[in-house]
Amino acid sequence: MSRREAEKALKQMLMSSYNHYSRTYEHKIITAFFQGSNAQLPDLTKYEFPLAPQPLRSMKNNMICMVAVICRYAADFGADDERCYALSDYYINKIETGTDIKNWDDFSTEILNHFVELVHTGREEKYTLPVRRAIRYINQHLYDPCSLRDVAVAIKLTPSYLSALFKSETGMTLTHYVRDNKIKEAKSMLQEDGYSISEVADMLGFDSVSYFSKVFRIINNCSPQEFIRGYRC
Repeated sequence: MSRREAEKALKQMLMSSYNHYSRTYEHKIITAFFQGSNAQLPDLTKYEFPLAPQPLRSMKNNMICMVAVICRYAADFGADDERCYALSDYYINKIETGTDIKNWDDFSTEILNHFVELVHTGREEKYTLPVRRAIRYINQHLYDPCSLRDVAVAIKLTPSYLSALFKSETGMTLTHYVRDNKIKEAKSMLQEDGYSISEVADMLGFDSVSYFSKVFRIINNCSPQEFIRGYRC
């Protein structure tokens, strides 16, 4: 394509109100997403102006753009570079072999979740062995009380030493880490497994439904009831 043709195509795009998410907005939302907040990640696979004449080719181009963006951010937020780019290559090749545009939303969600897992794994690998053991114990005992003392006894450290080490390496207290991960599990139980609020509160070891609801709101800015009704939080 000549420079003149490129300029003409650009002019047509701009005249049609074509636009991407701004770089600032994209950075803000994706940063929040990878940092574990409940920000809604924008659909990076959809633009007003098609990226190819054929719908399937356009969707593939959009998906490839999304993978490239997410891959870079995942590496920035702690994922191993080699794993990131290998996963990017894998998904781009998988996108290229696609033959229809059905279930692309589910596929894009799979890609996003896989990169998030890489970020979490990369961050965990950067911790010392005691902290990795603590995190592993917590993740395996979300349905137990899982206090600081419980974790310390399990990995054979004093509570005070574990508390200081955990906060130093992760930037948050062990108690808050347990709380946040219990609430993440609660969201999955409420949304995907169909448990009632009282069942979830009891199974995850909260003292009462009211306390569970209070903690849920603190973390998600909405109540469990609102979350079940589809409130975005």
